[in-house]
Amino acid sequence: MEFSAECAPCLLRRVLFQTRLVDPSMEDKVMSSCVRLLSQEWEPGMNSAALSTKVHRLSYDILGVDPYTELKAEANRVASSLLPRAQEMVDRSSDRLKTACLVAIAGNVMDFGIGGFESPDELNHNFEQLVTEEPEPNDVERLRELLRSANEVLYLFDNCGEIVLDLPLIRELRSMGLKVTGVVKGEPIITDATWEDLSVSGADKVLSECLTTGMFAIGVDMERAPEELKAAFSRADLVLAKGMANFEALSGRGIRPIAHLLRSKCIPVSQAIGAKKDRNVIKVFE
Repeated sequence: MEFSAECAPCLLRRVLFQTRLVDPSMEDKVMSSCVRLLSQEWEPGMNSAALSTKVHRLSYDILGVDPYTELKAEANRVASSLLPRAQEMVDRSSDRLKTACLVAIAGNVMDFGIGGFESPDELNHNFEQLVTEEPEPNDVERLRELLRSANEVLYLFDNCGEIVLDLPLIRELRSMGLKVTGVVKGEPIITDATWEDLSVSGADKVLSECLTTGMFAIGVDMERAPEELKAAFSRADLVLAKGMANFEALSGRGIRPIAHLLRSKCIPVSQAIGAKKDRNVIKVFE
């Protein structure tokens, strides 16, 4: 997805948010450096995930720490407390696949610093409402058809906390006899799940195989991806990508078929994927 004018304040707002998590006295240094880099690197047609990665890399280098350590741990805790309720909703559903997708999408709201939830605990109060909202667009029937003819799914995780609520969906995929390879980030970046979160969430126990992107990157940078991950993309019958960042990074890359499960939290992504803002999205590209 192309970086647009509306992406700029959103990106910088998140940089300011994460700076304040670490040390508010560094605001001027971090923000002036990131604004300068953004103005230098922003060119027409540039991928939004690629440009965001460069800006976040600079901010992390200046801050010297992972700003989200405590928030990520709290997100995993909150999601774990919701998991029994989430699994029960799937078990009671007349359409287990659809409900499992909506549970996984509900976890995608835990994305901080971009004008949405400010605390993981907010999900406790909104969980049932999110899961019962109809997806729009809703390609769940096409997703179901693709899964029936598939042998292997490549599952691209997104945020901490969210990875816990991916478990009911992964269990559904495994119950269909599918091999499911999960992919987390190679290094801490914003609130995204890393290798450590596989064991914290319990995802490592239900996945067939676990891989990482091998790098610090928003979404997946296919040019820098490890050969093992590129092979997994080529081998998979379906890529299931969680969250907006994976859509931003992979849209226009010709990866097919790919199913995006996300909450449309900003106008540029909503317009690019064909959704209204603040909707549950199940979108298949073939």
